[in-house]
Amino acid sequence: MNNINKTIMFFLSFVLFSCNENLSLNEKDVIKYDYLKPFLISNKTDFEGKHNIDTEDFEFSYEVVNTKRVLNEIDEKAKRESWHKRNLNTNTISYSKEIEIFKSELSLVVVNIKILENDNRIYFEIK
Repeated sequence: MNNINKTIMFFLSFVLFSCNENLSLNEKDVIKYDYLKPFLISNKTDFEGKHNIDTEDFEFSYEVVNTKRVLNEIDEKAKRESWHKRNLNTNTISYSKEIEIFKSELSLVVVNIKILENDNRIYFEIK
């Protein structure tokens, strides 16, 4: 009976951990998506990211020297590319746009930008 319990626990653990597949995401991966270019700037450091291949969501962040200046730069680029902006709260900005990801099929892409006080890192969540 004890071996059966161990086998079941092993199987359940395997299923649980294999259901959500996250891969490391680097800046070169993000650049491949033209529609995300407004959210990348040249003067950034310490890029970190992950890609959930099950849900097709991205998350990445990078450090900047001047958060306010960078957010203004992102906002200008996003406006030029026809992204729709919403301020969700004082620390979160959301941009959305319908993008043709597959031929003749539009998908709504949402980019949430999170800023933490006293943190020079900007966080991006793409859904």
